[in-house]
Amino acid sequence: MLWISVVEWLGRSVFFLLIGLSLWSISIIIERRRYFQSIPKDADDLKAAIRNRSVSTQGYYGEYLKELTQIKNPAQVNQAFDAIINEKRKSLEKGLPVLGTLGSTSPFIGLLGTILGIIVSFGELSRGAGSTNTVMFSLAEALILTAVGLVVAIPAVVAFNYFSRRVRLTLSEAQGVKDLYLAYRE
Repeated sequence: MLWISVVEWLGRSVFFLLIGLSLWSISIIIERRRYFQSIPKDADDLKAAIRNRSVSTQGYYGEYLKELTQIKNPAQVNQAFDAIINEKRKSLEKGLPVLGTLGSTSPFIGLLGTILGIIVSFGELSRGAGSTNTVMFSLAEALILTAVGLVVAIPAVVAFNYFSRRVRLTLSEAQGVKDLYLAYRE
């Protein structure tokens, strides 16, 4: 029966799709890890410089202050800072929607492969040509697809949560630098 062969190859193509999604997820995780390692976790040195009234626009958080030091009106400083935050947020959140999507959809893609594998198993049984070993092998192959879907999803979800937290902490630290700058500016 041709349809069993078609469904069998669809199930195997799901496996290769999941492998490709896994590689995509890993490449995003590695790139984001390198990116966030280049950002200091705190801005204590810059905050100390602001308290000593020697503002430095060097370093990651100093980039946030670079434009703010040229603005005189405090209300405009807040507006400019919001614009800067929106620009920085794009680079901070790069790749995170993909990780979130992979984390939420990969188990379902694996489940689709499992369903296709079970259909193949029942097709083998209905033909009467499949031995017990053949049916068990196709069922095991089907369940492996669910496991692969989970193997893709779990690291993607963990990385998404970790990097989302880093984005929030980075933006919060930048907000603290701005507030301190405004307080010591006058």
